[in-house]
Amino acid sequence: MTSGVRAAAALGLVVLAGCTPAGVTTDPPRASSQALLSESPWRPDSAAESGIVTNVVDGDTLDVQGVGRIRVIGIDTPERGECGFESATQAMSVLVLGRQVSLLPGATEDADRYGRLLRYVDVGSTDAGLSLIEDGWAIARYDSRDGYGRHPRESAYVRAD
Repeated sequence: MTSGVRAAAALGLVVLAGCTPAGVTTDPPRASSQALLSESPWRPDSAAESGIVTNVVDGDTLDVQGVGRIRVIGIDTPERGECGFESATQAMSVLVLGRQVSLLPGATEDADRYGRLLRYVDVGSTDAGLSLIEDGWAIARYDSRDGYGRHPRESAYVRAD
């Protein structure tokens, strides 16, 4: 399913639910997360971890077998009880649940204050965080604009927001 089709389907579900996710518009589909990922100056190296996603906590937090709890770098999704929480969680689940992912460092810190590892999450050549931004389930956040330090994919994330 293409990014534009996913966004249209998601918008329909959200309209039925009575709320609109951040960034969802009726504009033409944006560049794909694969295209924007290929523009990123950061490239995976041998330090990347990988594993199977066993649980999606919410749109920006997941559990990876043998690695632990991961907080996706550079995005923010609605919290439990907020409009869009279920949809953002479902969107991330569709992308990663039960799938092998690459976990790539890129934040100034290795873990957040809750002990979650800070990583980019890639499924094949798709950047899961960027995909959620493109589809309107996440916003670009926790970056140099918020005082957290610049991360390597920040420009692509902000462009997609």
